[in-house]
Amino acid sequence: MKIYAVRHGQTIFNMLDKVQGWADTPLTKKGEQDGTAAGKRLKNISFDVALSSDTSRAIHTAEFILSENSHKRPQLTYTPDWREFFFGSFEGGKNTVMWGATAKALGIDSETPDDVARQVDMTQIMDTIYAVDPDHLGENATDFWQRMRQSLAKLQQDYDENATVLLVTHGQLIWNLAQQYGHLKTADRPKNGAVAVFNLDKDGNFSVDDFNDVTTIF
Repeated sequence: MKIYAVRHGQTIFNMLDKVQGWADTPLTKKGEQDGTAAGKRLKNISFDVALSSDTSRAIHTAEFILSENSHKRPQLTYTPDWREFFFGSFEGGKNTVMWGATAKALGIDSETPDDVARQVDMTQIMDTIYAVDPDHLGENATDFWQRMRQSLAKLQQDYDENATVLLVTHGQLIWNLAQQYGHLKTADRPKNGAVAVFNLDKDGNFSVDDFNDVTTIF
């Protein structure tokens, strides 16, 4: 199974540098352009399956992508399986606050996610975000990885092993998959509208062909 995983287009919270996991804000004009641009780069791919998370930003990005496709378009299915990591009480706050608190707890002098992720793996980062959240409201790493294992298994259960899948989802989620399963340890957070190409075989083996790609015409 080949999975073209696309991060949604820019949203209002992205523009304001606010934490956005299960919280949802609309696409900006640039976000709409991100979706259209990704669609033009993927227009030659014949998708058997089209999936997105159930957030409006992912659904609308998927619609922009599919509207550019040159082939028969599968019906879009959206599901909470592919939601972003849930950041708990940090949702809607400034990214610098959450990442600063996380970095401080890890002994890292930075407030940016890319800097933190170059020094600590995603599992530890997610557990630390949960730990420094005063309300412990979000997901921890165990919760998130259990959801991802179930979501990947559902892909294998529901679709042919040779299917070509469009999956419109979220930056942290795509980043986590690339690091955890694709062993892409040095990857930065995907840009809005960036494409990652993953392979998932019948035995559950997961690999990365491409990541954070905003230029290739596929």
